[in-house]
Amino acid sequence: MRIVSLSPAVSETLSLLGLEDNIVGVTPWCKMYLKRKEISIVGTYLDINIEMLKKLNPDIVFIQAHVHDKFLSVLRSEGFNAYLVSLPTNLLDIVSNVEFVASLVDRYWEGKELADKLLDNIVYYKRAIRVGFRPRVYVEYLWPDKSFSTTGGLTYVDDAIRLCGGINIFFDKKQKFFFPKDEEIISRNPQIIMVNIEPPFMGITLEKFLSIREPLKNTLAYEEGTIYLIEESVEANLAHPGPSFIINTLKRIAEVISSYEKLRKT
Repeated sequence: MRIVSLSPAVSETLSLLGLEDNIVGVTPWCKMYLKRKEISIVGTYLDINIEMLKKLNPDIVFIQAHVHDKFLSVLRSEGFNAYLVSLPTNLLDIVSNVEFVASLVDRYWEGKELADKLLDNIVYYKRAIRVGFRPRVYVEYLWPDKSFSTTGGLTYVDDAIRLCGGINIFFDKKQKFFFPKDEEIISRNPQIIMVNIEPPFMGITLEKFLSIREPLKNTLAYEEGTIYLIEESVEANLAHPGPSFIINTLKRIAEVISSYEKLRKT
């Protein structure tokens, strides 16, 4: 089976299912999850190279909802066996996506086993986290053009913050990802800020980040020194809802929130 995956989460899932050698096309952001680095780049979050897709002649194409929605009808009209993988609104949706992808690539049982592992991890945090006080958490995504976005209440990130003992300052926004105003961030006064850093900003210092995002100095998180820069990797990644979000990123979020609890008690 020849597979094109234009979703980092799907690419990671396929690799864990033992299908990395079947992947013939990806996005630049998929490669961190793959051992093979010579795979063709077929698209980004903004565009898909239809001519390259035709040359690769895949049996199945996975694209990511929220960024690729408009491409589904285009790909199918060109004769591609394309599937739009949903953007998870909670952690269980990540598990559901794993089973969905696994079934489409004839890895039913392997998908169920991976799903069970992810569910076990969710249950672990559900039992381990003792919630009393919930610190206010703001998640920011810094993009290459220096714009920024955040997560509303309808995402797996919001769900993860809740599971790990915090509360997303925008939990009441009935949205997925959106572009907030600085005034609104400041008025909600987060006690913890976690910033997802993409490859173009890798190695950025906190001082440099705050020179770009100076309004964040007007928050309790800045006063208390609880702004965390989280560089995208398999170990911690706030942007990609693949299995490693549950296996690894949950741990990072829990550590950040737990450290604030300890700071508060000192």
